[in-house]
Amino acid sequence: MRILPLIFLMLLISMEIPANTDNFNSYFINAASTAKPSVVNIIVFQKEKRNDTVRLKQIAYGTGTIISRSGYMVTNYHVVKNGDVFKAICNDGTHYEFQLFKNGKYYVADYKTDIAVLKLNDNEGENFIPLKLADSNILNEGEWVLAIGNPFGLKQSITAGIVSSKGRDNIGFTDIEDFIQTDVPINPGNSGGPLINLKGEMVGMNTAIRSVSGGYQGISFAIPSNIIKQVCFDLTAYGRVKRGWIGFVAREKNIHQGNNKNVEILSVIRNSPAEASGIKQGDIVKKIDNEKIESLNGLIKVVGSKSVGSSIIIQVSRNEKIIDFKLILREKDDYVKIQGELEQLFQSYGLEIDEDSSSRHIVVTYISPSGPYKEIREGDVIVAINNTRISSLENFIEKYRSSKRVINNITVLRDKKTYDIYVEDSRK
Repeated sequence: MRILPLIFLMLLISMEIPANTDNFNSYFINAASTAKPSVVNIIVFQKEKRNDTVRLKQIAYGTGTIISRSGYMVTNYHVVKNGDVFKAICNDGTHYEFQLFKNGKYYVADYKTDIAVLKLNDNEGENFIPLKLADSNILNEGEWVLAIGNPFGLKQSITAGIVSSKGRDNIGFTDIEDFIQTDVPINPGNSGGPLINLKGEMVGMNTAIRSVSGGYQGISFAIPSNIIKQVCFDLTAYGRVKRGWIGFVAREKNIHQGNNKNVEILSVIRNSPAEASGIKQGDIVKKIDNEKIESLNGLIKVVGSKSVGSSIIIQVSRNEKIIDFKLILREKDDYVKIQGELEQLFQSYGLEIDEDSSSRHIVVTYISPSGPYKEIREGDVIVAINNTRISSLENFIEKYRSSKRVINNITVLRDKKTYDIYVEDSRK
């Protein structure tokens, strides 16, 4: 038995190295060389006041990717969300500050996709090197890809692997998910860095790992470049992402104890495109623009791919009849007076709420997987907060303000049953 390792070693030595190894390696080397000048190390600071003196305390690090010659840079929202001030170190060692946006912050962000945009200070008229964003739709499973980033703060580390799968959702990392899954090793600090193909083009942004230990364990996820293009354009042009809105709340419902599911409409929102078109509670969504809908995530993906102003056909089943409804996607008209409160409610508690078109009940239209209320479901009717009953959306906001924007418990009505759901506020 002892002779077997020796025989195996001799076989390895006798194996002839392929003549085209250098050519194969050159793809990786050239791709990395193309992308590295566009990759930035981000250092995150919080302001700390001591004895009337404000100091900067480093709290985190991450990675960013330059996407324009004027210095716009994309990263993950979770990299920057707790920071007050940021510094950038480029590949050539040059340090940069960032410019303030109109919102008074150094970034604009879309919380639902975990994407943020910053802008490098170009007072000296610098001409930055942007990384080209490829079409992520033509990325293939099994294709070689590289990740560039700053794992654990180590500058410009490069790892490689293959695309394991595409279209991953229901992972629980972000509110809107359509991830590229790879086996490329990434670790804390890689977030916001580019996932590139062998042409040196950005096909995704490294965002998360599935891990028990906190380190890399074989699975990593990246946001596709096509989503990055859309979100970054809206953030830089409008300061927000313009999303098409249908205006109904739905749930998945099992069919005859099998694995197949229907998407059933629980509530239609007041003054929404869905209400105007004639869609009703209890309708089963079958297709959108002839694309079969079999899950909530599938519905979200289809609608999310449509731009504001798009005309779409929604096919539903109602009382065993198939009906087509045509509607125009538009942005949701938030109530002007309470828009800021609704945004703050989502950022603090991961809740989006609205009024049902027929009952005028306050309905949970969206619940973030990262929010503190794990037992609340979309479609729940909110009847009280902090043990105080509510009767309208404005009344909800009034009670929310009077409680200093702290919600300790919410009472909901679900399937004709009442549930008291409690949370321990993380800010206490």
